[in-house]
Amino acid sequence: MPFAYLRKHRAEQDRQRQRQGTLPPSFQDGSSRAIRIGLFAILLTPILLQLPWLHSALGPGSRMPTLWVRSNPPSSTSEGVECFNVQGGDQFRFCEDIESIPGTSTVLISCDANRAGWNTVMGPLADATPRGGLFTYDYPASSAAERGEAKEVKLVNFPENGTFHPLGVSILPQVGGEGAVLFVVNHRRERSTVEVLKLSQGESGWEAVWQRSIVHPLATHTPNLVHATESSFVVTNDHLFARRPGPVDTHLVPLLGQLFFGDSRSGERGGWRQWMVVQAASLLSRRGVAARLAQLETVLGLPLGWVSHVQFDPSKSDEKGVEATRIAAGIPFANGLAITPDERTMIVAATTYPGLFIYDLPTSSPPHTWPTQRPKTKLHLPFRVDNLAWSHHPSSSPQFNNLTLLATGHPSPFRLISMSQNPSSHTSPAWSLAIKPSAPPLPLTSQKWPDSDAPLPAHHFTLSHNAHYSIRTLLQSTGHEAIIGTKAERVRIPSSITSFYHPYTIQGSDKGTLLVSALYGPLLACTNVST
Repeated sequence: MPFAYLRKHRAEQDRQRQRQGTLPPSFQDGSSRAIRIGLFAILLTPILLQLPWLHSALGPGSRMPTLWVRSNPPSSTSEGVECFNVQGGDQFRFCEDIESIPGTSTVLISCDANRAGWNTVMGPLADATPRGGLFTYDYPASSAAERGEAKEVKLVNFPENGTFHPLGVSILPQVGGEGAVLFVVNHRRERSTVEVLKLSQGESGWEAVWQRSIVHPLATHTPNLVHATESSFVVTNDHLFARRPGPVDTHLVPLLGQLFFGDSRSGERGGWRQWMVVQAASLLSRRGVAARLAQLETVLGLPLGWVSHVQFDPSKSDEKGVEATRIAAGIPFANGLAITPDERTMIVAATTYPGLFIYDLPTSSPPHTWPTQRPKTKLHLPFRVDNLAWSHHPSSSPQFNNLTLLATGHPSPFRLISMSQNPSSHTSPAWSLAIKPSAPPLPLTSQKWPDSDAPLPAHHFTLSHNAHYSIRTLLQSTGHEAIIGTKAERVRIPSSITSFYHPYTIQGSDKGTLLVSALYGPLLACTNVST
């Protein structure tokens, strides 16, 4: 009897709710629960999708060897390989780029011993006055060659009060073989530039005579690596948010006008567009705000970097006679750059992707008329890629003009950030790879991984795999001091950034000399290295 009464009472309540347009508690509870679950899924899904990326950002941890260099046959002790840290004085450290000087067995190396005091990418921005420098090194062209030391290149006619913090370099031989034109990315105190110098060898050594500086908001906002021709060059810009922003009126306003509205003069034409551009430029000119935004852009891997093509008049200076266009955009931390000799393929190191963006370049029209290019291929790599370089060790694919691409970078970005704040008491791992197109590609399930003999194979730590490319490790290191070779040399290579490989000319040999520079350490040279 009591249960019948309760059922009758509940039925009466339901009829009243229906007349009033309300739903029973059970339905309301179910709807509320579904909404909460939906919102939770919306928030959680992007995080879950980013877990592999976040895992790779933490680095390989203890799986990285103290030092391993590829030998033939591969061995855990790098048998047959000899390594040493190249000497060159107190200023020869913290080096960025390595570029071969055409027609010689010499490389040009850009270094900045003051990088711990002035780094416009990771900080700090304490003191820009102590200059960096350029060095040459006669690398061992065979395993029996003498080691030698690096020698500083004399800068001639460079502005007396100008600061010099070199990053990427590009060397263009002059017609007739009389020296070469040298392009150097320079992160000055006030704003970044591309310096043009004439490189030549005299009786007392190599010297670089300053010709002019090139400045353009689209080209020298956050420039990194450069590839040059006679009166033009291609340059990567790694960040939209610059830790050290340029001048508001002559740099930020025209840059944001071009990026927002496709018109560098939007900040001068009045109306809401001018107001928007000027306000944004004013905000980004504040170093505290700019530094926080730059950190977010890096940590979140935001695709805000780009590549610019620059046409310039060699007889003028600074921003005069300079025209620039973006030829590629939407790149997370656009960093290293490599263009094939036939200029049909461009590869950009997308540092926080992490990997490579590979582009097919138009050949039927000049670059300044190109629409923004889209990558044909995106190739994941097992570390935060920094710089790229070509090795003349032959490959069998015309896509890279039968060359091998070298990619070098940072397996543990958070440890690199720690090292940038105190290089003397911290270290960061190193990793260098050789990349070749595979023709024809084999199914991943039926082939042996090309890097399976490395201590930490690349395919164990990449976010995706591409059967069209062969990836092999040349060097891995925790960055700590290691003992290697028959002479038991004590060497170290923390925070690797660029590699250079010279194959020996001995018939049937697949060995050569490998150079690896360190953002916060010495230059490492190894002989008898296999690819």
